[in-house]
Amino acid sequence: MSPTVPRTPSARLSDLIGPDGTVHPAELTRYDIGPFTPLAAVRPADRQELTAVLRWAAQTSTAVYPSGGRTQIDLGNPPAKPGIALDLTRLDRLVDFQPADLTISAEAGMTIARLHDILAQDGKYVPISAPLPSRATIGGTLAAGASGPLRAAYGLPRDWLIGITVADANGVLTNAGGKVVKNVTGYDLNRIYTGSLGSLAVTVETTFKLAPASQELAAVVARFPNAPTAIHAAQTLQNQHYAPLGLHLLNHCAAAAIPTLPPIDAPEFTAIALIGGRASSVRRRLHDTAALWQPDALSVALLQNDPASDLIAALTDLPAHPTATLVVRVNAPPSEITNFFNFTEPHLPPPALAADVAFGGARLLWWDDFTAADPRIVAAALQNIQQSAIAAGGSAVIERCPHPVKPCLDVWGPPPSGIAVMRRLKAQFDPAGILNPGRFVGGL
Repeated sequence: MSPTVPRTPSARLSDLIGPDGTVHPAELTRYDIGPFTPLAAVRPADRQELTAVLRWAAQTSTAVYPSGGRTQIDLGNPPAKPGIALDLTRLDRLVDFQPADLTISAEAGMTIARLHDILAQDGKYVPISAPLPSRATIGGTLAAGASGPLRAAYGLPRDWLIGITVADANGVLTNAGGKVVKNVTGYDLNRIYTGSLGSLAVTVETTFKLAPASQELAAVVARFPNAPTAIHAAQTLQNQHYAPLGLHLLNHCAAAAIPTLPPIDAPEFTAIALIGGRASSVRRRLHDTAALWQPDALSVALLQNDPASDLIAALTDLPAHPTATLVVRVNAPPSEITNFFNFTEPHLPPPALAADVAFGGARLLWWDDFTAADPRIVAAALQNIQQSAIAAGGSAVIERCPHPVKPCLDVWGPPPSGIAVMRRLKAQFDPAGILNPGRFVGGL
């Protein structure tokens, strides 16, 4: 009698949800998280298959790593234990759209681009932005806490989320919030799930409140001789009654990464004011902004309609620039973010800098080859950046770095003061620790 051959996770999951929902073992590297390759990968077609996979994972104590468009797969610490990839991109149905009530419900696997296309047909808009929107999914965007260059005016995606359906670690579906804008009863679980990197539950369906779409978009792009002049110009504009929807400053390295911007030389800075609204209001604010900046600027250009939209898209995509080897998101108040304009770190080359001076925060990007660098030295330099951000009243998250560097630090920075509460939440929502284990703040 021949010995029984143990069935692989892929084979067992194929028995559970069928071969169409199971990724062939030869294709598992598509779901790599750095050097980590999952034991298996599944693509459930509906929430019944999704919950069946989660129940199996709970029964077998198998870790689950949720996946969407994988545009921000570099975000987070390395996986803590072997597990399976849970690809949610087939859960992409439009569930409900009520233009008159200004709400829309969609499954978490729908891309941001498709969501915006649906809304645009009725002149509606939801300010949910993420790099590479044709691939980025709603669920992944919320899990990563991503936002775009108009956040100063519209806030963060969680501010527009009014209802959510999630599957917990045992495969049980639960709802929070509702499908009407005035539904505000109960604890706001939407904010707990948003930004938790799928460590508490798997998002299945979302409901957003909507806004009317801008009739017109425009931008003022000005070139200033140095950082102090650009900062002063930006702050002066921000204090006007016609302050823009978004206000960004880029050094010469960051400007070079956006093809639609004219090249500049160090120490010059590019200032970008993003404007939207009714056509008549946009034209007036466009020219008022240009007139305000003209005396101190080396050059001023006005963009309207498609060129302005293209610039907004390029700013949105910048953190996911395909050749960037190192990306750090600095979170700090607007009053403190200017401290990073002349940032230097002895063990790192000068970075590209893209700062959101209206909302606060900035990104530092490097295109340098760190292959030969000592991972411990790079990690120490990144920890210095994190400490600088903390001293400025904020934090710094390492969004992308060479894989050998990650085991040398926590990419989220030192555990925050509320880490004990976060650990209790993790224990309550996912007591077996199977959802994205190790990848979130403090190794949660």
